[in-house]
Amino acid sequence: MFTSCSNEVERLPSQISLQSGARRTGMPNTDCAEDLVVQVSGPLRRIGLGSHKRRNPVPDVLVRIEPLDAENADTILTPEGRTDQGGLFRSKMRFGKHIGDQYYKVSCPEHENLEPIYFYLINGIEVSGNNQQTIAGDELPTPIQIRVGSPEEPRAGVPVFFKLTTDSDKARLSENRVLTNSKGIASTRLITGSGYTGRHELLAEIGERDGQGTYKFRAIPITALSLSWGTLLIDVLGGLALFIYGMMMMSEGLQLIAGNRLKNILQMFTGNRFSAVLAGLGVTALIQSSSACTVMVVGFVNAGLLNLQQAIGVIFGAAVGTTVTAQMVSFKLEILALPAICIGVLVLLIAKRSNSRGIAYTILGFGVLFFGMMLMSDKMKVISDFPTFKAAFQHFDCTPNIDGKMPFHAVIGAITVGLVLTTIVQSSSATVGITIAMAQSGLLNFYTAVPLVLGNNIGTTVTGLLASMKGTRVAKQAAISATIFKALAVTIMVFLFYLPWNGEPCFMHLVDLITSGNVFAEHPENIGRHVANAHTVFNIVAVLLFMPFINIIAWISGAILPFSKNGKDKLSRICHMEQNLLNAPSAALDHTISALTKMCAAAIDSSRDAVTAFVNVDLGMEEKIKAQEAMIDLAQHDIIDYLIKLTRRNLNEQQSAFIPVMMHCVNDVERIGDRAINILELVKNLEATSSSFSQKALLEIKEIELALSKTGQLLVDAINANDYTMIDKVIKNCNEISMMAGRFEQNHEVRLRSKDCSVENGVIYVELLANLDRISAHLLNIAERAQDIFRHRLAFRSGEKIRTNE
Repeated sequence: MFTSCSNEVERLPSQISLQSGARRTGMPNTDCAEDLVVQVSGPLRRIGLGSHKRRNPVPDVLVRIEPLDAENADTILTPEGRTDQGGLFRSKMRFGKHIGDQYYKVSCPEHENLEPIYFYLINGIEVSGNNQQTIAGDELPTPIQIRVGSPEEPRAGVPVFFKLTTDSDKARLSENRVLTNSKGIASTRLITGSGYTGRHELLAEIGERDGQGTYKFRAIPITALSLSWGTLLIDVLGGLALFIYGMMMMSEGLQLIAGNRLKNILQMFTGNRFSAVLAGLGVTALIQSSSACTVMVVGFVNAGLLNLQQAIGVIFGAAVGTTVTAQMVSFKLEILALPAICIGVLVLLIAKRSNSRGIAYTILGFGVLFFGMMLMSDKMKVISDFPTFKAAFQHFDCTPNIDGKMPFHAVIGAITVGLVLTTIVQSSSATVGITIAMAQSGLLNFYTAVPLVLGNNIGTTVTGLLASMKGTRVAKQAAISATIFKALAVTIMVFLFYLPWNGEPCFMHLVDLITSGNVFAEHPENIGRHVANAHTVFNIVAVLLFMPFINIIAWISGAILPFSKNGKDKLSRICHMEQNLLNAPSAALDHTISALTKMCAAAIDSSRDAVTAFVNVDLGMEEKIKAQEAMIDLAQHDIIDYLIKLTRRNLNEQQSAFIPVMMHCVNDVERIGDRAINILELVKNLEATSSSFSQKALLEIKEIELALSKTGQLLVDAINANDYTMIDKVIKNCNEISMMAGRFEQNHEVRLRSKDCSVENGVIYVELLANLDRISAHLLNIAERAQDIFRHRLAFRSGEKIRTNE
């Protein structure tokens, strides 16, 4: 990831090259508008994992510039000097007295084996209309003009030949051969090719004037730029779409390979803050998205699988885990894109097992991701010279001012752009990938790329905020905590931008120290790896810094969004079915078990209230019991609908078999609620008879109701505890309740014969016993399916043992 050993100073020069200043045009006896810049480099070396071979600059090398024609000796204002730390030497140049090309030699006299290079300046020629930009298919705004001779001594009648060298079928010149006019000017117009984005290269050759010989000029290069917004957007957005799709495909493949092992990672959530951070890191590395991990965390909080502190720890880990994608795309692995796609498709065609298909999807996603990255990078390299884009990026260019400080408004602007972009794309991995592509193409420098990445980090928390909007208050607090964490970390980082270290922002200098190449050189080296490492180091440092303050962040989020006065997050439902867990079927099924126990507890409470109303012959609790029944019915609908949605997911055989079991359990609980309503109707009938039960009958009713309440609570506790011993007690109690109901019915027949009870009340009493017996039967049905529930719980929570009665 980090490669700093290659930052050693190169001492062996092996190549001389020109960075700028050659082949410039100008008038006699004038200074060149641009300095000549010579670079001395070492041999090709591989500087780090995933990088191409490149040459490192060599400092302190003597460079000499000599004219090939002695008449031009005075045109070199700085004939020799030593290279700086970037291996660069600059020289002021001047045009001589005579019209024509001026040739020079560049050498390193202290290194005789180093091959010299040659360049020339074009004296007596002036080009206007160079580097113009227009919309593809339109004519350039102004003509391309070549002036031969100075304005004081123009050369009229000189033929100038214009030739398009770019392979663009639809581009054309208005004139290919033009004679200079009385002012020495020859002009032509260029009509660019429609649908073409890029450079149109032209050559202008100076011909022989009739009877006056040939001027000593080589062909003069001219460039025009055309921009097709349609094709540009299609290419860039298409590349971005492939990048995101490849990332999703890799995520799906890795999850298929991980299988149940992903559940083991989730089990770490229940540990301390360190294990929660590791769990978040591991899950995000698998699913390749911190946004998706945050959504998953919100789901777990809604389902009651995580508390707020654990959720924050997972979010911290996700911040580091998401940097894996940025590290991967910063390596120059585009050459592997098409082979990976071919191999992935081939494996996918022949794969039958889930694990094999996971490998295929991972390889295929890897190839598609890098192919998309290649499309984006190639197009951004094309537009990096366009004045339109240069001007746009100047608005938030964070290059330090003369005083060495980064402009604050530009820093805030870059962070805002990164935030908005990530909010739209909903993936910080994708937007960091775009930032890396722009930096590698030359559109962004390192000073600007880092604030953009910081904005990406804040923007990724928006997804979690949106996912939590319909969730519990704790889930909302978890999403708010993620935003607080990133916002505070970015604020501290912005402060560090203004803390210098060797003349550079200290954080950026640290990244440069641990990454190969000098990103602060005139031509930044290995900038993609620097941006990726800045993303990683920022998140690692932020997690280490804020990990001790998880409880404080939780308190702040609680202060921003406090609980209601009774301390509970009120919901209109018995259970909230978390939709974000549907993509994790095992966790979703565990969530339905928790919902089942809540629903069961509500049904037992409702039946207890109904029996109490029966004993007291009091309809004062009617509204409460009917409201409870409505909520039980709604819970049944929610859970069944949730289970149906789960059937459309990629389930294994055990999960598919478990869904009908859960549906039967949910229906049994709902029928307990129905029995409570039946008992309530019996209260109305009893009230109409204006007679009461005997004391013995009332004692029997209270006895069987107490047994049912205890058994129902025992069932809920048994499922929550994964305890077979408790389930055995539930089954035993249900059988005893059934026998109790039969015995009490016989007792009532005796009372009827002795006329201790009226016939009307006798019918009501028997119906009550029948309803209570059916409630016991429903509890028994659930208890007998507990083995399936425990088996799933054991698979999901593999670290937790089931307590048995053996």
